[in-house]
Amino acid sequence: MSYHKNDFLFLPNELSQEIYLVVNGKVKVGFYDEEGNENIKIYLSRGEILGEMAYLGEVSHRDFAQVLEEGTQVCKMSVEKVRDLARDYVPFSREIHKKIGNNVRKLERRLEILFFKDSTRRLIELLKDLKEMYEQPCPDGKGPLVVHSLTQQEMANLIATSRKTVAVTLNEFERIGKIELGQGKFWVLDESFFK
Repeated sequence: MSYHKNDFLFLPNELSQEIYLVVNGKVKVGFYDEEGNENIKIYLSRGEILGEMAYLGEVSHRDFAQVLEEGTQVCKMSVEKVRDLARDYVPFSREIHKKIGNNVRKLERRLEILFFKDSTRRLIELLKDLKEMYEQPCPDGKGPLVVHSLTQQEMANLIATSRKTVAVTLNEFERIGKIELGQGKFWVLDESFFK
């Protein structure tokens, strides 16, 4: 099924009855705090699943899931169907558990970064994650090209800092020759920067 940018796949307190697979595009998962502020937990892209807590027994969603790119395609499957396939078809069972494990590892890594790194290092780690997910060969010889669709505000949300801090730090990285910035993309000029 194809979705428009800003469509919600689910909202907090809605019944958890389906598991979603992102076929292409991007989806964010987060929650609203008591003041109504949006807090992002994770961004998901092609091949990743969401709503997996329903498979693990969650009755209603605690989070929201919102589409970030026009034309994002998401495949939905009922929890009952997923459980039947996991029970009867071993390769499917392995794959669904692998995808759930990948989401857990992403969240664990994000927590480690938030708790134990300063804002500069958190931004470097985020750029490193984006490089791993979206790196493309670059024919112009500048270095690896990373095309993503995160705004500076979305980056700031992910690493628990301000948009201004992200902007200033990115510009500093560019000034010292580590990356070159473009709209929704960056070129890696110094690979050692991400080690």
